[in-house]
Amino acid sequence: MKFRWIMMLLFPALISMAQAQELREVFRRVNPSVIVVHTQQRVLARNGTEPAENLESIGSGVLISENGKALTAAHVVQSADKIEVEFISGERVSARVLTAAPFADVAMLQLERVPAGIPVARLADSGQVEIGDMIFAIGAPYGAKHSLAVGWLSARRTTENVFENLTALELFQVDMTLYEGNSGGPIFDLKGEVIGLVSHALAKQEGEKGPNFAVTANVARRLMLEEKRIWMGVEALMIEGPLAASFNLPHPAGLLVQSVAEGSLGKRLGLHEGKLSISVGEQQMLIGGDVITEILGQPVRPSAAIFEGLQRRLDQLRAGDTLNVKVIRGGREIELSTRITD
Repeated sequence: MKFRWIMMLLFPALISMAQAQELREVFRRVNPSVIVVHTQQRVLARNGTEPAENLESIGSGVLISENGKALTAAHVVQSADKIEVEFISGERVSARVLTAAPFADVAMLQLERVPAGIPVARLADSGQVEIGDMIFAIGAPYGAKHSLAVGWLSARRTTENVFENLTALELFQVDMTLYEGNSGGPIFDLKGEVIGLVSHALAKQEGEKGPNFAVTANVARRLMLEEKRIWMGVEALMIEGPLAASFNLPHPAGLLVQSVAEGSLGKRLGLHEGKLSISVGEQQMLIGGDVITEILGQPVRPSAAIFEGLQRRLDQLRAGDTLNVKVIRGGREIELSTRITD
């Protein structure tokens, strides 16, 4: 009887030790597939007269193919003018955005090359993951590269009426401590397969963080690997109603261009980004840039259905097709166009 009580007391500890050993081994195996994503973005000075500065940011990602394809969060790279990824050895290589899904917050990079011996991560079937499963993330919180965070899958969420190219968005809510720099990094199960990519945290109030979320591997797989998407490389702010009227916009709504990434379709179109920072209520924005009023003949309207339709039409463009955009520039409406290339 005494022996039985001793074993009952030791059993939870033995399970914990076994889990820790399993986690340690899996972490060592998959860690080299994780990359640190370094970006630079040209940012204009607030007063519009000083030279532009290069804003450096850091995120995380994961290598998913031997030919140099990697996944990260769209918000990490969407407006970057320069991207480099850093491997566990410290070696850096250039990268470019192949495609991005801003609503789902996932993007795919093409790396210039992959150093020898770097393993490729495997995407899991995230539909098989269960609430309560032990999971872990690897990333670069505040630049602390290849840091481990351990936790549990706490919920599976779907966002009502929000679709990315007809794909219903699905998120995992995760119970683990994640920070700036973890964005885009992989979340693994104990088999070492990627079940999701870190997206964002909900802030409850100033100085406090709410739950952390990750886009599921199945959503990332469909949007990045099974469908061809267009990367515009443009950050824009929807203006409508009284705000549109204050800009003397001859349309009910438009997209005020905030930034245009180098090498993007937006740059090839010749879109002009904002130059002067102002505040309208609590909204900070850059003015002086183009206001997009029409894309592929479709007027810009603050409607989710319209944007879904526009995204579908953009994604159907192929090499040789023409992309036409109308903008308000200097009080005049002009048309810009560019040909799609591979």
